[in-house]
Amino acid sequence: MKTYTQKIVLLQGAFDILNWGHVKAFERAKTLGGTLIIALNTDELLRDYKKREPVIPWQQKKEILESIRWVDKVIPAPDFSPLSLLKEYDVDVYLLTKEWEETKAEEIAYMLAKGGEVNFSPRFEGVICTSEIKRRLLAEAKNQEFLDKENEFKNKYAFDAGKPTPPVGGRKFTWD
Repeated sequence: MKTYTQKIVLLQGAFDILNWGHVKAFERAKTLGGTLIIALNTDELLRDYKKREPVIPWQQKKEILESIRWVDKVIPAPDFSPLSLLKEYDVDVYLLTKEWEETKAEEIAYMLAKGGEVNFSPRFEGVICTSEIKRRLLAEAKNQEFLDKENEFKNKYAFDAGKPTPPVGGRKFTWD
């Protein structure tokens, strides 16, 4: 294991669709200590938690994260409790978002008992998160489904422009 001389900050996440909010969190995390370690949720953990395949495979996400200037190290997070990682890397600052406060009580208690810091990263206004992207994609799919049905209807009951509209009842007519 590499020896670090500055405070070590740990941030865990899926980062399945990397966005501006994630990058701002990395930037902020770097200001809390000299070394930022990202505990990247494994694909297996993501499948168990989100009940779907990862958008980007773990190894590719790791390489993307390693290319970000504030990130010093990316390690696998095989489960939601980073307690073993906090201990193994002797973390000084544990960073998480407020919605995880109750879920991560054991990790928070450990950090405070050892004299470490727990810091909560804010949600950044205007950031589109994975759930919002999913909502938008679903709305787009529903809209496309509507358009497909509309086109199917138009094709089924097609008529020439400028000619009288065919009568209701589903029959096609041709005019000479």
